[in-house]
Amino acid sequence: MDEQLHKLTRIDWPLAVIYGLLAGLGVLMILSASSLEADARYGDAFRFVVRQVAGIGVGLTLTTAILLTPIRVLRRLVWPAYVTSLLSLLMVLTPLAHTANGATRWFRLGPVNVQPSEFMKIALVVGLAHYLSINQGKLRDHAVLAVSVVLLALPLVFMLPQKDFGTTVILIGLAGVLLFVAGLPWRWLFTLGGAAGAGLAVLIAVEPYRMVRLISFTDPFKDQSGAGYQVVQGWIALATGGLFGQGLASGVAQRGFLPEAHTDFISAVVGEELGAVGWSIMVLLFLALVWRALVIASRSQDLFCMLVAVGLASLVGAQCVINLGVVGGLMPNKGLVLPFMSYGASAAMAHSLVVGLLLRVSMEGAVSSELDMEQLVPVG
Repeated sequence: MDEQLHKLTRIDWPLAVIYGLLAGLGVLMILSASSLEADARYGDAFRFVVRQVAGIGVGLTLTTAILLTPIRVLRRLVWPAYVTSLLSLLMVLTPLAHTANGATRWFRLGPVNVQPSEFMKIALVVGLAHYLSINQGKLRDHAVLAVSVVLLALPLVFMLPQKDFGTTVILIGLAGVLLFVAGLPWRWLFTLGGAAGAGLAVLIAVEPYRMVRLISFTDPFKDQSGAGYQVVQGWIALATGGLFGQGLASGVAQRGFLPEAHTDFISAVVGEELGAVGWSIMVLLFLALVWRALVIASRSQDLFCMLVAVGLASLVGAQCVINLGVVGGLMPNKGLVLPFMSYGASAAMAHSLVVGLLLRVSMEGAVSSELDMEQLVPVG
């Protein structure tokens, strides 16, 4: 019993509590934002929230398994997880593919639609962190750098048919952060960053709908019944919320005025129903989670754990910034969900895994600290 209690003290409870608050708030807002649509389309007002809770449940099960598994064992699973994530991206090209709102980013697995790109983000972080850590201090070696670039390029190539520009940007950004933290010289960072920027510009130019989104971003009111409609309606929802909001299930955004209110634009519903106060609390929770992940990174005893924590902090932080930036009209629409808040079983599972990995890294650091302290205690 004492040993079990001792293990519980190693858990980063602030991080766990923050996750619980965000996940709970997400379930509540999904219920409020989706119940009318779910009842009208499927005759089940709880359809979306039940699926979200199921995704969180599966994610928590996987998180528990991670908490019980030492880092040295998890590192043996890095490459199988990376390859599996790559292969799952190919499933989107099979007859099992599922299309929604003109995007084909899912495949059917029984009654569930799986979005493999959500798991690929995590696989890239742990895979690149593992490779960079075993080649610590060797980034000036062109061969090591080339392999790092290949680890990033493979999922990007696999994702080209999905036309998921938002995830492409996230993956490139994550690789850049990890390479920077691992010590890649500035000249190489600028060179690779320039090449990535040029590639992204080409992807925008060759897809007409991306150009339309970019043009609409500069002036959403110019086509407020077309390409700018969702952003304008999101602004209206945020503005009508005032300081304290209209109250749960009392907003009008989810009554057909704001398409897919329970997914990418869930923060607009938060602003309308909970007001500036509720919206600010949500943002503070996100900031607290990212800060806690960076604290865990600073306490890590080895490069792999530190890179994993930094990478996952960057993943959550970047998605929050992009999603909230889109809703606020500060960035073009990219179709990225708001972590822990937006509807999506795959995202719910993936973000639970993010927290599980952070908790495991934190526990590993606590164990190492205890061993260091024991070595300092004089014997006899």
